[in-house]
Amino acid sequence: MKISRIGHSENKEKCCVISLGVGKNSFVNSLKRLEESLHRVRFEGDFIYWNESLPEGCPEHFDAPFAFKTYCFYKAKELGYKQILWMDSTTIAIRSLVPVFDDIRKHGYVFFNNNYGQTLGQWISDEALLQNGLTREEAMSIPELPCSVMGLSMESDLARNFLDQWHLIMADGVTAKGTRASIQDWNEYQDIFWNRNNRISMDDRVKGHRCDQPAAGIVANRLGMIPYSDHLKDIHHQAKPVKRNTIILHHREFQDDITPLSQIYYRVFIDTPFLEKPRSVVRKAWRQTRIKKLLKSIRSAYRTITKTKPSQH
Repeated sequence: MKISRIGHSENKEKCCVISLGVGKNSFVNSLKRLEESLHRVRFEGDFIYWNESLPEGCPEHFDAPFAFKTYCFYKAKELGYKQILWMDSTTIAIRSLVPVFDDIRKHGYVFFNNNYGQTLGQWISDEALLQNGLTREEAMSIPELPCSVMGLSMESDLARNFLDQWHLIMADGVTAKGTRASIQDWNEYQDIFWNRNNRISMDDRVKGHRCDQPAAGIVANRLGMIPYSDHLKDIHHQAKPVKRNTIILHHREFQDDITPLSQIYYRVFIDTPFLEKPRSVVRKAWRQTRIKKLLKSIRSAYRTITKTKPSQH
């Protein structure tokens, strides 16, 4: 674990961003990019991160996938931080985090709206549902809770209760893994994650099992905690593009090399609003002009043909 002091002033609010990137070079490099983004937006808090090993006591990934998130929260709490924001290593801050931490203080937590409109029922295994006393239909009515970014206030009874219950459910041997059986290798893990060959459900609506997300979603639903913030967007989801109120961007990378922060900023703040959109408008107008010209030519040709057609006697 390492602590980077991002803010120049005293961290009186005891705010921190926590994250983890262990193993692949892209994860470790993404952590560096995340830290750079915190500097860029002048975050007045600390950045706590794990880039070499999982937190002490945390189970291995195949035993409880993504269990490290609750362990990271507990470590930050142990260090005395009050307002804690988890950000996946593959996310970045593109604007000031002040409104996000204001939400954490005001509500005791911040959960973000799902950009894809998906539900818990689409991303949880049959065994995990049974373990938690839920039917598939009940789960289909519960919104999926994104865990790529989420904030908790350690001054809130509700948030502390959520963290405790989330930690317990992740350790029950079923909910995080999606199965009671041991996961032997990466291929089997992916079969569960994406429900390949109906590995975790025969229901056609089930897309896979998302480990920490269904666990967090179940607990949040029990406690009446709902996703409400629209400050998080996914760079890969064009249906809901980055807007002026977007503060955090999920920028997943699928190769070893990751996109530099400056390149992402250029795309978000210059290329998309000032170049890509005007280009799109011009292309659309050009296509419409071509269509109008084509229709005009067709009408002209039709009139010429009808005028020259011999009379019938």
